[in-house]
Amino acid sequence: MGESQGAAEEGCLGVLKDAIPLAVKITLEDALSLLGKYAEERTPVLAAFVTPSVSVARVTGTIRVSIVDGVPAHLIVGREDGTSDQIKFRLADCVFEYGDFRDAGAEDFGAHKFQGFLVIASKKGDALSLFEPKS
Repeated sequence: MGESQGAAEEGCLGVLKDAIPLAVKITLEDALSLLGKYAEERTPVLAAFVTPSVSVARVTGTIRVSIVDGVPAHLIVGREDGTSDQIKFRLADCVFEYGDFRDAGAEDFGAHKFQGFLVIASKKGDALSLFEPKS
């Protein structure tokens, strides 16, 4: 990984860590387990996609994971109606961080709206943050 790619990745995660100090790194397997649970239960999530140039896109919807040759290739977030916006994110070469708002104080970012979040950061510096709303 090049120095600028590592810096971009750390930049995306660093911004989130400043706002959300509760995140811990998790393995690909743990991330896929959580994503599989969200997909199976059709849990609606808020997805925020951020690029190194600070372009931002947000969608709300369910999660699908595309599998190619037995390997998770892409994560797709959004409604399945064919007309709504969707975010498609490549899962290869990513770092995963998970956080839980259940133990957060009321002043912490999102603690009153969300119970957990997953951040997926690519080596290119793009980051996809998934927020699970409180039930």
